[in-house]
Amino acid sequence: MVALHGYGQLPEFFLRKFAALAEDGWCVIAPEGMHRFYLDGTSGRVGASWMTREDRETDIADYVHYLDALCAHLELNHRHPVLLGFSQGVATASRWVAAGQQNFKQLILWAGVFPPDFEWTTGRAHLSQMLVDVALGDNDPFFKDELLQSTSDLLDSRQVTYNLHRFSGGHAIDPRLLRSIVEPS
Repeated sequence: MVALHGYGQLPEFFLRKFAALAEDGWCVIAPEGMHRFYLDGTSGRVGASWMTREDRETDIADYVHYLDALCAHLELNHRHPVLLGFSQGVATASRWVAAGQQNFKQLILWAGVFPPDFEWTTGRAHLSQMLVDVALGDNDPFFKDELLQSTSDLLDSRQVTYNLHRFSGGHAIDPRLLRSIVEPS
């Protein structure tokens, strides 16, 4: 599984949410967004971001190239891993699916916004070749039911088959739900 973190997160902490999958034998790869910054002012804890609005097209092209190169380095090109995007990582994962070279078995969009600039010309064909899952907590302070509805409406209008998942919780990955999504009985 390739797991893309949210805004201000670092992979070393993000990976903790995948411990149960690792115990089940999954290999979870969590690359870091290419832009580090202090989370509070000019010192203290550091987080990472996939992009900002400044020169965003260049940032998008850079992270797609970076993620493709990482998968090539790890020899994932002939495999079809699961791709999970969390929060800001949802837009990153979606754009990578549309513009990148890596093929995926499944795309999980967890607590984030499907990007309005998604390249449907190539992206829809890629999405039709994989399972698509959308997950959102019922108490997420950043994304309400409108997010789920707008994402559902968008995917429906583009005739993308997907599964919708709700869980009791906030802006976080629910390990039990994640396990049921990637290891259906």
